[in-house]
Amino acid sequence: MLSGIQLNNACAISVNNEPLLEDSMPLCFEAQSTIESTNEALRRQIYYLLEENNKLRAQESTPAHGILEQNYKELDLERINVNNKLFKFYAGLQDYATFQALIRFFGSARNNLIYHDSATNHEKVSVAEYKKGGPKRRLTTEEEFFIVLVRLRLGLLEEDLAYRFCISQSHISRICITWFDFLHSYFRMLPIWPSRSCINDTMPKCFKEMYPSTRVIIDCTEFFVEMPSSVRSQSVTFSNYKHHNTAKGLIAIAPSEAVAFVSDLYAGRCSVKQITNACGILHLLEEGDTIMADKGFDIASDLPHGVRLNIPPFLRNNSCLSVKDEATTRKIASMRVHVERAIARIKTYRLLSTVFPLSMAPELNKIWIICAYLTNFMPPLIANVE
Repeated sequence: MLSGIQLNNACAISVNNEPLLEDSMPLCFEAQSTIESTNEALRRQIYYLLEENNKLRAQESTPAHGILEQNYKELDLERINVNNKLFKFYAGLQDYATFQALIRFFGSARNNLIYHDSATNHEKVSVAEYKKGGPKRRLTTEEEFFIVLVRLRLGLLEEDLAYRFCISQSHISRICITWFDFLHSYFRMLPIWPSRSCINDTMPKCFKEMYPSTRVIIDCTEFFVEMPSSVRSQSVTFSNYKHHNTAKGLIAIAPSEAVAFVSDLYAGRCSVKQITNACGILHLLEEGDTIMADKGFDIASDLPHGVRLNIPPFLRNNSCLSVKDEATTRKIASMRVHVERAIARIKTYRLLSTVFPLSMAPELNKIWIICAYLTNFMPPLIANVE
């Protein structure tokens, strides 16, 4: 008689030459076949998991900009240009048509930019002979200009823009520096000072009735800058009005509210009188012109011959203004408010609202001038021009 162990270890044992467990043999082969197929399926699954794990490890070791290249752009010009409201929010311009007109306005100069820190041979004289160094440009001229406008309009950091446009932060920096140089130089060449006939043709009705000889309205504005390390620089840039280190610039608008003059920036401690005399605007005035300003512009003695200053009257030794002086103050204030609206429009470019670090000090003057000129491509603030 066979023991239970012998029965468990043998698939076929005969007694009197007759096989035992004859019905179990097909079951054993069937179970073995099932186990082998299951093992094969598990091996394939493990292989696929290992392959996926290797891909994930490869992505972790890829530089950040390499990962961004695999994703879509969060700010895609082709998706934004179809929505005028969205385009105005990001770029600051009225619509995509204005953007395209501005691109065409730059002409062929936009295609011959010498990029910051590039390996371009500057000794070449002919533009056609320039050979740009570095990798091939991945962005079009329109996309680069759009990036610059977004940087100005929203004040986004370069790292943020790099993520949104799926390129490296260093490339964003090169684009911005290059375009700031180009736009500043290009805009400075534009003759925006209007002639006397142009002023008369575009003067709104409100000015024609009360102040028809007005040539420009002037005012100054300030921008916060980081406190310099030099004690002398701290002193000359500190503004008693803003209680902060600032840079100060003068702007003049025509009665139609178009920007007619933009000065360079000066140290915040400079008075408006000093800036007005130093910036060169007085040399542009002609005999018979009237310049409108705030009370702080004590420049009547500095004006050219035949040019008058129109500012609100002072109290002098009186305790209050007379009825006539009060009416004059109200009228001048109602006209002079337009220069404040023009400055407010410039400051919708939020990059100017930040405290500029010392590392960006060379760019601040360019950014201020670029933003001021860009407002001339916006609809007029006064619509009733006759």
